[in-house]
Amino acid sequence: MITTEKKAWLLLEDGTLFEGKSFGAEGSAIGEVIFSTSMAGYQEDLTDPTYYGQILTQTFPLIGNYGVNSEDMSSDRCYLQGYIVREWCDNPSNFRSEGDIDRFLKEQGVVGLCGIDTRHLTKILREKGDMKGLITTEAISNKANALKKISKHTAKNAIKAVTEGTPLVSETSQLGAKAQLRIGILNLGCYDYLKTEMLSRNCDTVIFNPNQPVSSIFDNKVHGIILSEGPGNPSEDKEIIDTIRELAKAGIPMMGVGLGHEMLAIATGMKCRRMHHGHRGASQPVVDTLSGKTYITFQNHGYAVNEETIDDDVAFIRYKNVNDNSCEGLNYKDIPAISFQFRPQGEGSEQDTAFLYDEFIEMVKRQAVL
Repeated sequence: MITTEKKAWLLLEDGTLFEGKSFGAEGSAIGEVIFSTSMAGYQEDLTDPTYYGQILTQTFPLIGNYGVNSEDMSSDRCYLQGYIVREWCDNPSNFRSEGDIDRFLKEQGVVGLCGIDTRHLTKILREKGDMKGLITTEAISNKANALKKISKHTAKNAIKAVTEGTPLVSETSQLGAKAQLRIGILNLGCYDYLKTEMLSRNCDTVIFNPNQPVSSIFDNKVHGIILSEGPGNPSEDKEIIDTIRELAKAGIPMMGVGLGHEMLAIATGMKCRRMHHGHRGASQPVVDTLSGKTYITFQNHGYAVNEETIDDDVAFIRYKNVNDNSCEGLNYKDIPAISFQFRPQGEGSEQDTAFLYDEFIEMVKRQAVL
């Protein structure tokens, strides 16, 4: 690890102060301080829109050993406020590497902090919960004033921030056979992999900006809708919830993922709760309540559907988190819909959850007039 002698600090809203070294961009930023347990995939996390407005701590002690490249971007830029690691690798070794993580953060304008005890920070967040914090390369001369700024900070309009200007885009499957289904994806902040999954199943896709009128979704005559992942508080954007409610009333088959799962629950009368600390990373165990099989899943969320608000006549919990029994997925009874908190993936592995896309396609086929 190569760092300058320039210092950097993290001040948590409870007053805890960490002093380390600066890497990445210089400056200051306030955001929600969270941690991820992933051992790899740091570049995907850095450019994942669902991390909008957050300061991400990596629990794995060494980050950057395989460098960065232009192919592993989750989106076209970083959305994080700040990035914290124990140690970063200045000499990455991988045939796909195009640079190191320090330069990447500088190019993206993300303030970095290294050389602190990330285990201690993670323990604080586990015990006290996710909290706001200030990451800075400027000496904190007045801690009281800094804490006031942190306490006043709010990250609003997260969905709008990561989707604004997204045009309506149609894409046709290139698998050769004429696609039978046309699937719409309501872009709440993370749709690329969903589009890829649908195209690979010979479905044409249409990407909708969440602020487009619901009439544009009906006009495009889609057979089913996917509500994508995204950042922020699922209860904040009432207009999007109203759009989802209209889609549900129309009987269009739906699949919710991440934020989409939460907003679909709200649209059908349930409530979401803020978690003590969220589920983030690639090691979250989830059990299927029907089969009893457990899957290791990738997740990134700080809210969950409140189990006490689930009406048994509306839906039942299909998936539960093994660690805390929180709701990880719902099967709906009165509308053609399924939803899950985790990201279906793991093609070809024992923990493959990509079959959920096939469940959705089969549900759409049952409802569609082809």
